[in-house]
Amino acid sequence: MEIIKIKGKALEKLINVTSNAIGTLYEPRKIRKNADAQAYRIEVIAEAERTKILIEDDTKFEVLERAKKRIFLQKINKQINIEEVVSKAIPHLKDNDTEEVVDKDWSTKFFQKAQDITSSNVQEKWARILANEISSPGTTSIRTMEVLSVLSKSEAEKFEILCSLVSSDNLIWKTKKQNAFDEYNIKYSDLLLLRDAGLLYSSDTLVSIIPIIPDIKIGMMWIGNDEYTITNKKSHENSFKFNQIALSVAGKELCKILNIEKNEKYIKELINEKTQHGFTLVKVIKVVSNKGI
Repeated sequence: MEIIKIKGKALEKLINVTSNAIGTLYEPRKIRKNADAQAYRIEVIAEAERTKILIEDDTKFEVLERAKKRIFLQKINKQINIEEVVSKAIPHLKDNDTEEVVDKDWSTKFFQKAQDITSSNVQEKWARILANEISSPGTTSIRTMEVLSVLSKSEAEKFEILCSLVSSDNLIWKTKKQNAFDEYNIKYSDLLLLRDAGLLYSSDTLVSIIPIIPDIKIGMMWIGNDEYTITNKKSHENSFKFNQIALSVAGKELCKILNIEKNEKYIKELINEKTQHGFTLVKVIKVVSNKGI
C-alpha cells in the first residue's frame, strides 16, 4: 500500500507522536474505507500465517500453542486498530505552526485506548481527538478520554443527539413543555444515563441568568451557533432567567470534537416559545471587515 504524500508540521508531529507511543517508526498509509480496513486486517493475519511468524514449537502442550496464537493475533489487531485511527486523523489535521508538544502521558493513554477500538464510527471519534491534540495540545483531557472509552454505543448516540441541541455557550435551553426533549428522541432516562456517564452536570434545576444592559434594556444569548439580542418590554427585571441543562467539562470537550450539526427544528421551537412569552429575539449579524485586503 502506498504511503500518503502529505507534508506539513502537523503531519510530522503526528508521525513523531505515534512512533514514540508505539515504539516503532510509523508510516501513514492511504486511508481505507471500512470494508478495505477489514480486508487489510485479514490480509495481514493471513500473511503472518503464511510466513510462519506464528512460532510452532514441537511441544505437547496444545494449550500453550493456542495461547501463543491468541496473543499474537491480539497484537496484530491492536496494531491495525492504531493504524486505522491515525489514518482517519490525517484529514482532520490543521497544519499550523504550533511548537507546543503533545504530553507523553496523554499520548500513552490515547494509544492504550485506541488499540482496542474496532468500530469504524468510534475510530473516527478518536481520530478527531488525536488530530485536535496534534494541532492544539491540551484540547482533550485524559479524563475526557476515560469517559469516552467507557461509553456504550447507545450512550454515544444519545449524546450526539444532545449535541445537536447545544448552543455555542455549551448550554441546552429547556422549553416549558413537559418532557421537552422527547420529540428529539431524548427521554429523561437518557439524561440520567448521560449524567451517570459524566457528560452532564447532575442537576435538573440549573438556571442561566442573562443580564440586561440597563440603558438599552437588551440581553444577549446564544441559540445554536448564533448570538441573539433578547428584549421583553413587559419585564422590569434586571436580568432574564431561563432553565437549562449544562454539559460537564468532558461533555464540552467531546461535543466540540464531534462538531454535530445543530437541530434547526429545535432552534425554531425555542425561538417561537420565547416570542409567545413576550420576548423579542433578533439574530446578531457579524460584519466581516475587508479593511487591509
